[in-house]
Parts: sequence; structure tokens; C-alpha cells
Amino acid sequence: MADYQPLFIDFSGRAVVIFGGGAVGERKAAYFTGSRVTVISRSFTSGLEEMPGVRLIRRDVKAEDVPGLIEGAFLAVAATGDPELDREIARVAGNKGILINSAGGDSSVILPSKIKKDGITIAISTGGRSPAMARFIREHIEESLGSELADMVRLQEELRQAIKKSVKSQNERERLLWNVMEDPSVWKALN
Repeated sequence: MADYQPLFIDFSGRAVVIFGGGAVGERKAAYFTGSRVTVISRSFTSGLEEMPGVRLIRRDVKAEDVPGLIEGAFLAVAATGDPELDREIARVAGNKGILINSAGGDSSVILPSKIKKDGITIAISTGGRSPAMARFIREHIEESLGSELADMVRLQEELRQAIKKSVKSQNERERLLWNVMEDPSVWKALN
């Protein structure tokens, strides 16, 4: 059993190569907005064709083409709908030290269901066992996120910077910040 760990990585400007221009490829491309995304497929959804900043390469992909097509990629996504080709993409990427997310398994990376709201990011995963359940959990959590959470993040950021200058002890700074978060009157003022 794989030991997946949650991790946030800055994908700004990193090369992501997605094999497959269907609905799964479209979702994966949207996930990596801000990266240098290339989608390779013989056809594309209208969503992909209209997605800004995504480079589309219209072509059939054969196993022997994969090494050249993923050269320089940080992450490769195999979502071709052809399990054998997806396995080959995963194998080649793994051999080259490129992270791989594969719709058919064989993934070194799982893309969690995520919530991004007002500077807060929450990622939910079932370890690849049930993406639908991860989405279900995400939707339920999303409903409960009020704007006061983003306000508290901004307040904590400002307080953290201010007390770093005057409070030397990390434990004391942490205690002060927790006191603010646990104070009902602060939350009331944020509403």
C-alpha cells in the first residue's frame, strides 16, 4: 500500500504534461492553473480549447513517443482512456524521475479534491480509493467556510509579523496567537 503524504508544492511556471483531452484531462488542466500546462491528445473538450494559458498539441500518442513528449516535465498526467498507454506513460515518467498522476492507478501523486477560498486551501483525499467521496466531503466542508475564516487568517498574519519583533520565544508567540483564535469576542468582531 502506498504511503501518500499531503504536501503543498509551488507549481508556478512548472511544466505539466497531460496526456488525454477528454473530461478528465480538462479537470487536471484546470487543477494546474498557473503552471505551464501542455495537453496532448487527438481531440479536446471545448473546455480545454477555451482554457486560457493551456498549450494544446493535437496528435495521436504512441508508447514510443512518450519519452520525448515528457522531457522537461515536472509532472505528467496519464488520462488517455487507454489503460495500456497510461501504464506506459507512468512507467516512463517514473524512470525519468518525473512525478506521475494516472487515471488508471500507478500514480506517485494523487490530486486531492481541494477548496481554495480567500487565501485558505484545504485538500481532501481518500488515497485514490474514492474520488467521489473526496468531492462529497469537499462540498460539505465548503458550505461551512465563512468569510470570517479569511479575516482571521489576515489578522493572524499581521499579529504574527508584529509579535515576531517583540516576543523572542516561539512557544510564547504561538500561545498568544492561539489566545486570539480562541477568543469569542475576536470572532464576533470579525463577523
